[in-house]
Amino acid sequence: MSAISLRRAFEESDDELSIQTSEPKRAKLSPAEDMLALFASLGLPLTTALTKSYTHFSTHTPLAEGYVLGVDEAGRGPVLGPMVYATCFCPESYYTELSSLGFADSKQLSEEQRDKLFTILQAHPQAGWSIRCISPQDISQCMLRRSKYNLNALAHDATIQLIRDTLQRGIELRKVFIDTVGPPHTYQKRLQELFPGIEITVAKKADSLYPIVSAASVCAKVTRDAHLSNWVFAEGLLKLSKKYGSGYPSDPNTVRWLKESVDHVFGFPGIIRFSWSTCVKLLDDSAAKIVWADDEESVQNNAKLMASKFFGAKQESTARQRSKFFSRRRPIVLAVTL
Repeated sequence: MSAISLRRAFEESDDELSIQTSEPKRAKLSPAEDMLALFASLGLPLTTALTKSYTHFSTHTPLAEGYVLGVDEAGRGPVLGPMVYATCFCPESYYTELSSLGFADSKQLSEEQRDKLFTILQAHPQAGWSIRCISPQDISQCMLRRSKYNLNALAHDATIQLIRDTLQRGIELRKVFIDTVGPPHTYQKRLQELFPGIEITVAKKADSLYPIVSAASVCAKVTRDAHLSNWVFAEGLLKLSKKYGSGYPSDPNTVRWLKESVDHVFGFPGIIRFSWSTCVKLLDDSAAKIVWADDEESVQNNAKLMASKFFGAKQESTARQRSKFFSRRRPIVLAVTL
């Protein structure tokens, strides 16, 4: 090989080397980053403040056969974060295969196992899933309004909505399995009246008995955990730790986070469910006392009413009384002759 050929070969190899090394090697994503990327690809709103509840359905083309569907929730008891209701559904002919994937009650699985199962579910087009994510602000508003809309009613309505939405998408449901909220028999009877053409089973620990409910449990838990780990505080300038613990009032880590996060004037951020007694007590102990004008007026009126009852004072009627001038005299009729 001539000197010119050697030089040309060297230059070509040098160009190839520069091309290969021009792009930096991508760092491997952490499991949390992998899940965030997955949820972003699915279109779930994890990068914005969760102030309003929302519903999400996976992409699924209905098949011309009967389906089985399971319903379960995550985050019913915690003092913070959303409550997520989820469904998982598949054709009856595919149910045996789905059951073999390893789904179990999400509380019995590690976070890594739940994330893996949720990822596997996305690769099975025969199966579909949906969620109803109820924001902590909506939970607080429902629980604190004058005509209380309690957690059981929220849970029942979320389940009914998800079943109806599934049917509206052209999926022929034949069997539905639900982890109960309240007495199973009463709940099942109500649902059976609403959906008479579907065989409905409501049971305690359904997430341990029926794989389709276990799959729904995993979808609910993974979604709630993703929201909490990527929580965007609507308050903006807040820089709070995200080490909430489990979120349950009995968890010392959760209680510690609550105590560290309460503001003397503004109280708790929007991630908190203000109707929980744990929050009410901490606000009473740690935050500024507020007296609302209408509350003070109501207290004063009640005090006056109690005093009048105690001393036997007669309450004056608020109705307009006829003047004594007219009540003591007979009416005079004037006849006018034209």
